[in-house]
Amino acid sequence: MSWRESRLMQVIWTVIRVYVGWEWLSAGISKTFGASSAAWVGPKAGAAVSGFLQGALAKTGGQHPDVQWWYAAFINNVALPNAKIFGYVIAWGEVLVGISLILGALTTIGLLAAVLMNMAYMLAGTVSTNPILLFWEAVLLWAGAAAYYWGVDRVLLPQWKKRRLKQGIA
Repeated sequence: MSWRESRLMQVIWTVIRVYVGWEWLSAGISKTFGASSAAWVGPKAGAAVSGFLQGALAKTGGQHPDVQWWYAAFINNVALPNAKIFGYVIAWGEVLVGISLILGALTTIGLLAAVLMNMAYMLAGTVSTNPILLFWEAVLLWAGAAAYYWGVDRVLLPQWKKRRLKQGIA
């Protein structure tokens, strides 16, 4: 057993995983059920995303733009025309990532989704807590199974693998 898989590290990975999960869950809950939820998933769905993306587009100019031209093209051609869909995906995605990480259920998928969202936010020129969360998500991915030793995946994944072997799917 390596040091990253030791009992002490399993506890530390769990604390970090739950912290990152809480950050995602609280952000998602405010978008899904909070005062601003109407602009994310309610009758004005897409308004918050449109405002955020318009702000990102404003950061595309100058010698060293915060938002690169190719990401601005993605924003203009994909994200803005589908702002309502992106509003739902972002709000509920944050909730689901938070639940996944707090419970340690489908942890790797939750971490990969979190990395994807953090990268999207940072590519749009937003810093905030995103680099810190991205760092911890990468560390948890590196920790591997030790990151979810104290979680649902500890029971769920062996059962899933056993079923796959019974079905002859390796």
